[in-house]
Amino acid sequence: MDSGAVLVLAPIGRDGPAAVEILSRIGISGIVCADYGTLVERLGPQCLAVIAAEEGLYGRDLGDLIRWTKDQPVWSDLPFIILTSHLPHQRATAWRAELVSSLGNVTLLERPVESITLTSSTRAALRARQRQYELRGLLSELEHGNERFRLIVENARDYAIILSDPDDLIVDWLPGAAAVFGWSADEMLGKPTSSIFTPEDQAQGVPEQELGRARSEGVAPNVRWHKTKDGGRVFLDGQTVALRNDDGTIRGFMKIGKDITDRRRNEERQAVLTAELQHRVRNVLAMVASLVKRGDATGSTQEFRERLSGRIAALARTQTLLTRGALEGVELDGIVRDELLAQAADAARVSVNGPSLILMPKAAEVLTLAIHELTTNAAKYGAIGAPLGKLIVRWRRQPRQGQDWLELTWQESGVEIPPGSQKRKGFGTELITRRVPFELKGVGEMQLTETGLLCRISFPLQPSESVLQTDVPAESGKENRRSW
Repeated sequence: MDSGAVLVLAPIGRDGPAAVEILSRIGISGIVCADYGTLVERLGPQCLAVIAAEEGLYGRDLGDLIRWTKDQPVWSDLPFIILTSHLPHQRATAWRAELVSSLGNVTLLERPVESITLTSSTRAALRARQRQYELRGLLSELEHGNERFRLIVENARDYAIILSDPDDLIVDWLPGAAAVFGWSADEMLGKPTSSIFTPEDQAQGVPEQELGRARSEGVAPNVRWHKTKDGGRVFLDGQTVALRNDDGTIRGFMKIGKDITDRRRNEERQAVLTAELQHRVRNVLAMVASLVKRGDATGSTQEFRERLSGRIAALARTQTLLTRGALEGVELDGIVRDELLAQAADAARVSVNGPSLILMPKAAEVLTLAIHELTTNAAKYGAIGAPLGKLIVRWRRQPRQGQDWLELTWQESGVEIPPGSQKRKGFGTELITRRVPFELKGVGEMQLTETGLLCRISFPLQPSESVLQTDVPAESGKENRRSW
C-alpha cells in the first residue's frame, strides 16, 4: 500500500486539486482524474480508494467501472467516497441507491464537505483497504497451505490418512488410504474405522482399546496388520490421534499410518533366516561332532582324516544348497550327481534315473551322507573302482497308506567279490540301516550280492527340520573288511 494512491474525480472547478491538497497534508497521495474515462483507465492494484464528485459519475455509463469492481479478487472491495451534489431529490435518491448497490463499498458525503470530514472518511477507507491487503496475505498463505496439503495427500500414497467423527465413523478417506487399502472413498465414508482391522484384532477388541487410549491420552500407536479390499493384508506403522475442540471436547479422530508391508515382511523373513542360520550352525557342529565320534577308528590317522574330510565336504555341499533360503529343499538328482562327480565316476558306466524330487533339509542332509558313503565305498571297493563295474541309481515316488514315500535303489554290478567277504558295520552301514529308520521314519537295507552291493533306502516324504540326531546308540560289531 505504501506506493498506492487515491484517485480523485472532480471534473468541475478546483474540487479535484483541493481534495489532493487536503490529502497530502495527512500524508496520503492523491491523483486527479480529469474525467470518468481517465478514472477507469487508472484503476488497478495501486488504487487505494476513489473520491468522486457525484456529477462526475451521474449520467455516465458505469458499466466498465461496475465490471471492474465485480472482477476483483475475493479479498478486494475498493472504497468509494462520493461527494453528493444538488440533484433533484427523487432522481438523486434512486440513482444513489443503484450506485451503492452496484459498487458496494460506498460512503456518501454531502457537500459542502469539511476538510476534517474528508480526511477522516479517507483514513477510514484506507484502514479498511489495509485490512483487505492483510486478508490477501492471509488468503495467499492459506491457499499455499491448501495447495501444499493437496500435494501431500495426493502424492503420499504410502501413507493412509483417515478422518473420523466422535463416534469413529469415517468422514474423510484421503487418496493415500484408497491406495493402501484398495477401497474408494465412496465405499468407506460412514463406516467405522474398525472395519480395516483384521478379524482376529476385531474379535479381541483392539480397535476399541486403541480408540479408548486415544481419547484418554490424545494419541495411540497403531502398528499392526490390517486387511485390504482384495482380502490381503497390509502392515501400517502409525497412530490414532484425538482431534479436540477449543473446549477440549472430542471433535473426531485422525488415523495416519505408513505402509511398511515390504519392510515388515523382509524383517520377518530376516528373523526366520537368522533363526534358521543359528539352528543350522548348531546342527552342523553337532553333525561334525557325530562324524568324528562315530567315524571308523581303524586304519591310520591319515586314512581317518581323509574319510572325515570327505564326509564334511559332502555335508558342506548340501549346506550350500540348503542355505539359499529358510526351509528350502534340495533336488535329489543333484545330490546323487554331485557325489558321483566328487569320486570321478565314469559316466559311461553309471546310470542315474528318477523323477524330479525336492528333499526337505533333514532328509537332504541324511541322504547326502548316505550317498557319500556309498560312492566312497564304490570308488574304493565297488563298481566305480572296478574296471568292469557298473552302477545303477534309480528312485521313484511310491504311495504308501495315503502318503508319498521315496524309494531309492543303489545297485552295483561287475564287481569281483572274494568268497566269504562280509560287510563291516562301520559308519556307512550304521547311517543307512539305523539312522534312516530313526531319523526319517523309513527303512535302510544293504546286501552284498555276488556281483556287487545292493542298497535300498525308503522313507516318507514330509516336511521336517534339518536336525541330524546324534543320540542313536552305537552298535558294536566285529571288525570286518568292508567299511560303510
